[in-house]
Amino acid sequence: MKKHLIIASYDGISTHYCGIGTTMEDTISSLNDLVDSKKIKISLVYISADPKGKAFKQKRLQNSINLVQKTGGYLIPLCNGTAGFDEFDMWQSFPQWEYACASLATALNMILKGKDNNVLMLHDTPFLLFHKFKQQIFGKKLRCFYMPRSTGLNHKFGDEKWREKRVELEKEAFQSIQNDTNSSVLAIGKNFGQHLISNYGLSFGENDYLINGLYFKRHKRFLDQKFNISDLNKFGININPKSKIIFSWGRASIAKGLKEELEAWQLIANSLPDHHMIIQAPNNSGENDYFQLLKKYEKDIPRTTIIDDFNPEIWQTILRSQNTDIVCIPSIMDPISHTAIEAKLFSVGMKYVIIGSNVDGVKDIYTDDECVWVNPYDKDNFSNGIFKAAGLSEKERHSMNEANSKSIPVYDYTKTIRNFLKKINFI
Repeated sequence: MKKHLIIASYDGISTHYCGIGTTMEDTISSLNDLVDSKKIKISLVYISADPKGKAFKQKRLQNSINLVQKTGGYLIPLCNGTAGFDEFDMWQSFPQWEYACASLATALNMILKGKDNNVLMLHDTPFLLFHKFKQQIFGKKLRCFYMPRSTGLNHKFGDEKWREKRVELEKEAFQSIQNDTNSSVLAIGKNFGQHLISNYGLSFGENDYLINGLYFKRHKRFLDQKFNISDLNKFGININPKSKIIFSWGRASIAKGLKEELEAWQLIANSLPDHHMIIQAPNNSGENDYFQLLKKYEKDIPRTTIIDDFNPEIWQTILRSQNTDIVCIPSIMDPISHTAIEAKLFSVGMKYVIIGSNVDGVKDIYTDDECVWVNPYDKDNFSNGIFKAAGLSEKERHSMNEANSKSIPVYDYTKTIRNFLKKINFI
């Protein structure tokens, strides 16, 4: 009996534009390390994307090809009724979710072998609808693990009618999955798990939680360096060389709390004349109205810069800049934000203070001695948090830095994947 791990994602296998893309990139790298010692066949499933499209990334596709060829698995492009030209193609309609899941069922019927130990990991909400088609896969041993990263009741994406339909589909899916002894929903962190319990009636055992992490080796080049403010010039960032930077990054989405951060900054910008707020917020979430609102704040608030650029070297450089004074993680609808883990990892040897949102999954990443907590929905509380962070002494900053350094190993994604596969008795 062979072990066959199948991983499905709409991003990160031939594209890379959001959090799931980061998860998949780290998953592929981690599995490349793992398969050197474990005999596992790995297949990767993705939405077929136009190579000429904005979302397509040749490097991501080649990494995926290398892994499946190395392990004897399959690279499976799904059809969802679009050409996968841009990011919004993957999310905009429920029929497209169903097309992708039906396409997945057809592919699995062709490649799965009944005698194999087959495990299917389904990343994010669109793949919840696979429950409708799993019943048409006969004579195969298949365990499914569904990993939604948001729901209609915690992510205010789309209009009210769209969200109502989304919630209806989610409730139907969760009920069906819980009734299937060979399927499970995994909660991405305790905070998001509590949301799923409260709003959807799900229940979770000890092995039903999976925490985000990072593939540490990918960041070694930056972690070995420190930068000056002049190093930002190559990214088109030209600010006063004496500026103290307040920094946030993440796609321009309502889920990230960037609007709330700017509103808090607007209250106190004149009281912190030495500080400059930089927000890297690529406009790639299909939420253009939200992005335009961020740009309006940029015009209205002094010493504020909004960057519409996905380039990860920007945030990596700023997090290792000696001018960076405060790093904000203001997200309000994320299960576990990668940015919170990135800020922790990159803080080693730096002096910046981390500000964390106390309303979503950021709570799973930090303890009280690792960050300054704020409520992004409360402007005064948020602005007071920025003031507090700016005024912390070097000793207090060092103490926070040390606390964060000690907890970093928890977020080694290579260990996370290995431990999960052990818990489900796959390796």
